[in-house]
Amino acid sequence: MVDDANSEQEVREAERARCDFLMRGDVDKLSALMADDLVHIHGNGHIDDKAGYLAGVADKFRFHDVERHDLRVRVYGAVAVMTGRLTQTVVVRATNESHPIQAVTTQTWNRTDHGWLQSTCHNAFLPRS
Repeated sequence: MVDDANSEQEVREAERARCDFLMRGDVDKLSALMADDLVHIHGNGHIDDKAGYLAGVADKFRFHDVERHDLRVRVYGAVAVMTGRLTQTVVVRATNESHPIQAVTTQTWNRTDHGWLQSTCHNAFLPRS
């Protein structure tokens, strides 16, 4: 039997690592935390696959201050669903424009032989206060 509390902690640790790799722009380590069939839905509705998302991290954007808040992780066997708030600052490399982002995010993580891999991320921008 799988220990859901242990699985929850492992998913939280994977998310902490993902945020760290994102801020460092470490595309190789970020890639290792993502399923090959990743679907990433940005707050503006743009949809990326794994290659598109990683290309954005490598070539289009720099990520600063990526923080997660109020995370809830629900484990269903080999699948975990994570919800919570996201705050981050994204800088567009071409223009050096800085964009503060506040969103709510739903992610799915799948347990594999290589650990937990993110398979889906869906962001929804929160209204600016």
